[in-house]
Amino acid sequence: MRSSQMSKRFYRLDNVLNSEYLDNGRKAEEENRWYFEVATEVLNKVGGIHTVIRSKAQISREEMGDQYCLIGPYNESTALTEVEVETPKSPVMRNVINTLKESGVRVVYGHWLIDGYPQVLLVDYGSAAWKLDEWKHDFWNLCNIGVPFQDRETNDAIILGYCVAWILEEFYKQVGLDRGSAPNMLAHFHEWMSGVGLILCRIRHLDIATVFTTHATLLGRYLCAANIDFYNNLHLFHLDREAGERQIYHRYCLERAAVHSAHVFTT
Repeated sequence: MRSSQMSKRFYRLDNVLNSEYLDNGRKAEEENRWYFEVATEVLNKVGGIHTVIRSKAQISREEMGDQYCLIGPYNESTALTEVEVETPKSPVMRNVINTLKESGVRVVYGHWLIDGYPQVLLVDYGSAAWKLDEWKHDFWNLCNIGVPFQDRETNDAIILGYCVAWILEEFYKQVGLDRGSAPNMLAHFHEWMSGVGLILCRIRHLDIATVFTTHATLLGRYLCAANIDFYNNLHLFHLDREAGERQIYHRYCLERAAVHSAHVFTT
C-alpha cells in the first residue's frame, strides 16, 4: 500500500490525537455535556472490565475533564489506597451527595489515583441495604423480574441500580437549577450488574442517553464454559430454558432488559 493510501486509511488517528475536543472538558462544559460511566469494577478488580475502564480513563478525562465521572460500589479496602477522598468543589455534586445522605444513603466522592485522575462516586451498599426489599418489590412491579433473597450479587445490583438512577436523576435536576438549562447527559453501563440503573432511567423517562456494554453475555459465558459447540448450534438453543437450568434466569432477564432498554448496545 502506498504511503498516500496509508495516510488516507488512517487519517482519523491524527484527527483524534489533535482533536479540538481533547481540551480537558472546556468544550464539554460550554455545551453542558456530561459523561457518566457505571460499573461494579470501578476500583474493584474482578476481571477484564476493570482494565477496560482504567485504560480509557485518561483519554476520557482529556476530552471531558470534570464533566466525566465514574460510578461504582464503595469498597473500603481499595478506597483507602486508591482514592483521594474529598468534598466536591462543584455545588451540583455536593447537592447530589447531600440529597442521598439526607435519605440515609452514603455516597463517597473523590478522585481515582490512576492516569487521568478521574472523578468517582462510590455507593456504600451497607448504608442503602435497608431499602433493598422496597426496591426489589418496586422492580418486580415495574419489570416482573424477581430476585432470589440468597443471590447476594443480584441484590447488590439492585442497590447499585436504584442509587445510580437516583444520582443521575438528581444530577440532571441540580445542573438545570445551577445553569438554567437542561444538561446533555450520557450514561454508559457495563455488564448486567449495572443494568438495573439503565432500566430505571428508561422506565422513569429520564432525559439521559444510555449505552449498555456487555463484554460477554452472561448466558454466553456459561454455554462456552460447558464446551458446547456454540456457534454451529446457536439456532437450536432455547435461551430461557438454558438460563433456567443454570439457575441464572433472573440475571439473564436483567441483562436482556438492559439490552432492550439501552439507546445503544455494544458488545
